[in-house]
Amino acid sequence: MTADDDPGRLARVAVGETGFERAAVWSAVGFAVSYVAFDAVALAGEVGGLTPAGVVAPVAAVLAALTAVGTTAYAAVGAGALPAVLLAYGPLAAALLRTIGPTPYAIPLADPLPFAVAIAEPLGVALAAAVAVGLAGYAIGRVVAGIGGTDGETDESAGTDGSAAANGDGEAGASD
Repeated sequence: MTADDDPGRLARVAVGETGFERAAVWSAVGFAVSYVAFDAVALAGEVGGLTPAGVVAPVAAVLAALTAVGTTAYAAVGAGALPAVLLAYGPLAAALLRTIGPTPYAIPLADPLPFAVAIAEPLGVALAAAVAVGLAGYAIGRVVAGIGGTDGETDESAGTDGSAAANGDGEAGASD
């Protein structure tokens, strides 16, 4: 069976060697940190004499760049395409909610439909951006991993942590 005939190849590309759990947790953490980053930078900017509106675009740009780098690094260590997209979604959703979404921390309970529509638009755009950033990060990460010599082949004498296999005496090689 050649590598092209392997029925599990598509699953390994889609999911990767690391599961969705890590991507889901870091996506949620990225959402929370990114959402609050706008407030933290605005607060620091007020101390420095900047207006809060003047820090929105630079913060969003920095968050998008960090998301792209993080997604690329995540794919380089074995994540698949779908976890890379999931990882990118959290920070991008927070950045887009803060830049084009409704007023933060204000939920109109009397008429929630316009609020739901105002949230759906940035989240939909964030999904499209996460697919673009996640797939690009996956492609670049796999190229970087290939250049680094981690093409999935393992040395038969290496242990799971990359060290030489050892017998019970702590010596590498065959046992007595």
